[in-house]
Amino acid sequence: MENAENLKPEESLRLIDSMINTAKNKLADDGFHLIFWGWLVFGAAMSHYITIMMNIPYGYAVWPILMPLGGIISGFYGYKQVKKDKVKTYIDVYLGYLWGAFAIGMVLTLVCMPKHGIANTYFFLMILYGIATFVSGGLLNFKPLIIGSLFSFACAGISVFIGESAEQLLIISVALLFSYIIPGHLLRAKYKSQNV
Repeated sequence: MENAENLKPEESLRLIDSMINTAKNKLADDGFHLIFWGWLVFGAAMSHYITIMMNIPYGYAVWPILMPLGGIISGFYGYKQVKKDKVKTYIDVYLGYLWGAFAIGMVLTLVCMPKHGIANTYFFLMILYGIATFVSGGLLNFKPLIIGSLFSFACAGISVFIGESAEQLLIISVALLFSYIIPGHLLRAKYKSQNV
């Protein structure tokens, strides 16, 4: 294979475009994580909200039940994908670091929830959702992820004015709907239409 320094500009652009398409196809085929976590957290937030509105005790229990279960399923799926993948592009590596940093930030934010309260925790989670999807959308040149991230940032801003109320659960649900669920399904649909 020709050394990268010896490539002509048009060959370099083709190589970069090929890397982006490979990573985009992997994320779309693998869009499992965006769709899975989007729906899981959306469902948990809405279930928790409904239990609060109906005065059902222990509605918050949905979180410590579903999130570890989601982590196990996600980890198992990720392990299978790593074994299946033969080629890793630079964009795959960058996305891996980005989502790894996101996971670390999310765990730290959730661990500090008792100290900072629900409102601040949800604010920081929505900022993290926004950063991860904004950068992913930029790396993959996929506008729905970028637009979705802007919804997440907007929801974080709105959450500041809501305080420690149950409506925080609605706001985080909207953030996930626009930053994870809709872009995830659009990415998967695009992948399937290009690979029929």
